[in-house]
This record gives sequence, structure tokens and C-alpha cells, in this order.
Amino acid sequence: MCGRYTLTDPDPRLLRFRFGLTESVAIEQDPRYNVAPTDPVLAVRLNDVGEREPGILRWGLVPHFADPETFDRLLINARAETVAEAPAFRDAFETHRCLIVADGFYEWRAEDTGKKPVWITRPDREPYAFAGLWAAAKGGDGSTVHSCAIVTCSPGDVVAPIHDRMPVILAREAEAAWLDPEASPEALRALLVPSDELIVTEVSDAVNDVRQDGPALIEPPLRLF
Repeated sequence: MCGRYTLTDPDPRLLRFRFGLTESVAIEQDPRYNVAPTDPVLAVRLNDVGEREPGILRWGLVPHFADPETFDRLLINARAETVAEAPAFRDAFETHRCLIVADGFYEWRAEDTGKKPVWITRPDREPYAFAGLWAAAKGGDGSTVHSCAIVTCSPGDVVAPIHDRMPVILAREAEAAWLDPEASPEALRALLVPSDELIVTEVSDAVNDVRQDGPALIEPPLRLF
């Protein structure tokens, strides 16, 4: 699964260049070192004219048919193997896909002394995109909750010794295909594969506390694997 992640350098100029965003839309995102479920997160979606547009979504998908005030499931992850059929995700998989912007995620490695948090990043620590799904659900008071989930898959060789699932990190050339409203289910499933272009760094136990959020969580690194 993916239950905690980071976006440590949300420089608007960097993100506009990296994700092909127009200058006309503001990007307001503080550095985040401990993004947790229910937090507002930065995502990229296609607007009505097919342009990429940044926006803020609540992490924890509420299906479009549900009432946000009474829906009591925390759907932060969607399994790649069943995302096309699962009732909570199939509509979003068909028509509401997004890029969830990140630059690392946390998992917990089992060791003799207990579980130790590790931060898993690209070697260059550049931003990338998780394969995401989003939904807009209307509440009884007429308000709309825009929310999202991260698609997960079986792990690659780097993550497999740590956990039996990992978030789908889209290859840069696959991001357009994931957002393409005309993409077939078969083409989309082919994108949901593990990445091994990753490094693992043991980090501070402070990340266990979702209230902690700052660079001290990842600096200095304790051990590289």
C-alpha cells in the first residue's frame, strides 16, 4: 500500500515544466514531508478543453455516488488488479484519472529491533506522478468533495523486501496515456507496473507521527540501502 508520502520541492516553475502546466494557473503548495490520508494533496487533471490543470484533492476517495458526510471508508489506495471492476473505483478508472504529484513515499522495514521507516525516492529525487483516481461527491448540504486514491501494484525488486505492495509510479512517457480520456482499459492496465528506478533511505522514527512534517524527517539520512 501507500499510506504516507512526500513532496519536498513544490517549486511552481519546476512543476509547470515537469508536468506541462500552463502559466495561467497558480500552484499553491507548501513543501510536505509527511503527507497522510485525508490531507489535501496536489494532483494534475485534464480540464474541459484537454489541458493539464493542477488542483487540490482530499486523499481518501469518496465515490461520486456516495454522501461524503456518511461515507465511512478511507479509500486511499486502489489495487491495480481490480481497479477496473471494484464498485468504488471503476467509474473513476474509466473517466476520472489523475496524476498525484510526489517525490518519495514511506514504508516500514521489519528489523530485529522493530519496524524502521524508510523513504523511497528516485535517485535524482525529482518529482514524479503516482497513478491516481479522483471523484467529485456531493453532500446533503450541496457542497462537493473532490477526493483521490493512489493506484498500487505488486512491488518491484527494490520494494519487495520491504512491502508486498507499492504505489504505481508512472513512467514520464506514460503520464499522457494515463490521462488520455480515449485510452482503452487494456492500455491503461499496461501502465500499472512497478518501478525499480528507486533508492531506499532509512529515516527518522519521527515520521511515525502524522503531526510531524518538516525536513528533519529525512535529513540527514541514517542509512542507504
